[in-house]
Amino acid sequence: MHIFADGFTRVSLSGGVVRFTLVQSSGDQKTTEVGDLLIPAGRVEVFVQGLNSALKRLAEQIKEEQGNAKQVPEN
Repeated sequence: MHIFADGFTRVSLSGGVVRFTLVQSSGDQKTTEVGDLLIPAGRVEVFVQGLNSALKRLAEQIKEEQGNAKQVPEN
């Protein structure tokens, strides 16, 4: 399953589960709820650390690709 989300509106903890309510933003400053991300509370820290590491690697990859694009001569 794929859910496109560009933000979240709520975070809650209930029954040992952390719930992020995911949203999509439209051009007119409105948001639409598109689903929930559920993470066991005992795994949230590990999940966040893993996500942070993955995003750092992705940021490095984006910088590298942008640098390579600047070096390509135009025809």
